[in-house]
Amino acid sequence: MKISHELPLSLFPYSFGWNDYEYCLPHLLDKHDDYRQFFLDSRERNRFIIMDNGLFEGVTHTTQDLLDKINLIEPDIFIVPDEWNDKNITAKNAKHWLQYELPERTNLMVVMQGTTIGEMHQLYQQCVDMGYTHFAFNHSSVLYQELCPTENKLANQTVGRVLLLENMKDEKLIKPHHYIHLLGCSVPQEFTHYRDNWEPGMINSVDTSNPIICGALGIKYDEVGLLEKPSNKIEEFMESSLEDQLEDIKYNVQRFKNFCNK
Repeated sequence: MKISHELPLSLFPYSFGWNDYEYCLPHLLDKHDDYRQFFLDSRERNRFIIMDNGLFEGVTHTTQDLLDKINLIEPDIFIVPDEWNDKNITAKNAKHWLQYELPERTNLMVVMQGTTIGEMHQLYQQCVDMGYTHFAFNHSSVLYQELCPTENKLANQTVGRVLLLENMKDEKLIKPHHYIHLLGCSVPQEFTHYRDNWEPGMINSVDTSNPIICGALGIKYDEVGLLEKPSNKIEEFMESSLEDQLEDIKYNVQRFKNFCNK
């Protein structure tokens, strides 16, 4: 499983050592010159790049703005705009984005959204029928709370995504040639399930800033992982110097790798 951690500017020199690929938040391309230059340099180095659409960050881009950024960075994957827990709008957007001429290397990816397993199945098959082969699963779907209805929301998110992916694999919706991406994490120990129970390569990649944010806050993963998750987002640390927290961050990055891969 390829891993990428969104990083603040001060930690960009570590990216090529820590990350298997780069994960681009498009609104930051305009906000920080160094961020923009890093991704231009990453493209020059032929690094694999996935570009987000801004939903989780609460940013709404115009279609033209996203097209301009795709043509600038030429990501290997662009995640088409989706809508939280809404199958129909997400499917409509997926169909809409097929009309645009994109860089040759750029594949479109759809995030699975829905409120029931049936809706997830329908959206996945709809997108396959459109020609999609790249799919993402977020870490905080409302469906996960129903699949694992305990009082612990983080546990529900963690177990819920595992159960959804297992179901879609068992139903043979997920094919060997499909690219499967995991958007973020609630707690890092979730990934031991895929490490221990899925064939290598069936889940292709994950992105999360969790090890970085926890380290920046002085939180080190223990042997289990985490029992609570900070609510902070990486942008809060974008211009911070984190030299004093570097050892905790490095420790978490290595532990996350161990959770993901044998």
